Amino acid sequence: MRWHHAILALAPACDAITEGSLFNTTPAVLMACPGATAATTCLTSAQYDAIVAAVRGQLESLSESCTASDCPQADWAGCVLRMAGHDFMDFANGQGGSDACTDMEDPENAGLPECLASGEHGKSLQEVYNQYCLDVSLADFLVIAAEAVIASTRARHEDANPGAPHLDLRAAFKFGRQTASSCDFAVGRLPNPERGCDAVDETFVQRMGLDWTQAAALMGVHTLGRAKVANSGYHGWWSDPENSRRFNNNYYISLVAKGWTVERAISGNVNKNQWERSDTGRDTSVDGHEMMLNTDMCLAFAEREGPGPGRGPSTPVLAHEHQCCGWVTSDRISAAISSNGGDYCGGRAGGRLGDERDRCCGNENNDCGDPRNPDGPAAAAVLSFANDESAWVASFAAAWKIATENGHGALRSLGDCSSSSTSSGTSGTSGDAEGATSTTGSSSTVAEEALATSTTDLSSTATISAWGLIVGLANFL
Repeated sequence: MRWHHAILALAPACDAITEGSLFNTTPAVLMACPGATAATTCLTSAQYDAIVAAVRGQLESLSESCTASDCPQADWAGCVLRMAGHDFMDFANGQGGSDACTDMEDPENAGLPECLASGEHGKSLQEVYNQYCLDVSLADFLVIAAEAVIASTRARHEDANPGAPHLDLRAAFKFGRQTASSCDFAVGRLPNPERGCDAVDETFVQRMGLDWTQAAALMGVHTLGRAKVANSGYHGWWSDPENSRRFNNNYYISLVAKGWTVERAISGNVNKNQWERSDTGRDTSVDGHEMMLNTDMCLAFAEREGPGPGRGPSTPVLAHEHQCCGWVTSDRISAAISSNGGDYCGGRAGGRLGDERDRCCGNENNDCGDPRNPDGPAAAAVLSFANDESAWVASFAAAWKIATENGHGALRSLGDCSSSSTSSGTSGTSGDAEGATSTTGSSSTVAEEALATSTTDLSSTATISAWGLIVGLANFL
């Protein structure tokens, strides 16, 4: 039987685990599904909708309670979207992209196994994937799962704001992504937030082919979830907890309608630096802490180097190098403030420039550039998205399509099942992530190939792998 052969294929890894050895895993191994197809040959609108409904069911079955200390829906949604993002951010030179393979040993990927396999608040994507894995590649599935999360959290926002623009990713979705069984090239490709806009430029602009407006639009995924020290080394929400389970433009509103100053050495780690709220509305509790990363702040804010009014060229801000307050005068963001319930730096807009500065920055006396004219590389886009959600929705949809289709040259629209350039039973590797040839009749599966690759490189950091395999088999059998 097919599942029996899959168990035999897993045996060497299980032996290694029981002996205390751990291996470098991939999402395909974490979400092991015996007989899983490596490439989707046909996907109808009805099948797409069924997957979306099932993933939404997982998310929406979690408690709707959302406080600073506990917001299950925000955590789960953020994890799923983070997985999809980390998957496509390793694209470069035709390799990588949304292929269900990323460097799971990268510290930036810590915490992802929970929503993938072991259970984030008791729910995992694998519970849904196992229902479709024989027909839908994991590469396609992870993109659909992210779109399901976006649809659910966007619906929550649209229900509360009937005039909000609608975001429809389904209409542009195409299938046919090849699941890669290995991706050694992905090592080191995830952007390091400490590098700020150098990392944004390298990853999103140079490698992924986005412009700065699209890069800023894609960063809007930070509206969901929060950063945890145990996962990324950073700590806090990008917005208030409730908005962190709604897919909206509040991320940009937070960037410009609140004040931000440096916060160094998070949890004593000098290599982890971020920005914390400095205005009168900040939550001083540990659980309610709000923050921005260098890769967020640098989009809008830049410091001019040198003395005097003409102080030379601007440099996008970095928390470990600059000491300043990032804020924007209220006259530049009146629409953003209005959609934020009139809240501006914890109070109401108006008054003299000095009064607004005191409200936004407190005791920090140095501004991050000119608050009347912020000039980070994507400042115009950030201001536009904060003031006009429809501008962000349009740019995000365009950026999402590019990001999730990079590396896959023969994708097809839902229902286009007349022909197939690939067949199940093959899987991409670091050398053939794009344009892999089909192998009709092969008994090899993507899970088995990924496992074979993983077991050749044992690692002491992939502690979740054993549980991922066990859950995969338990759910299947």
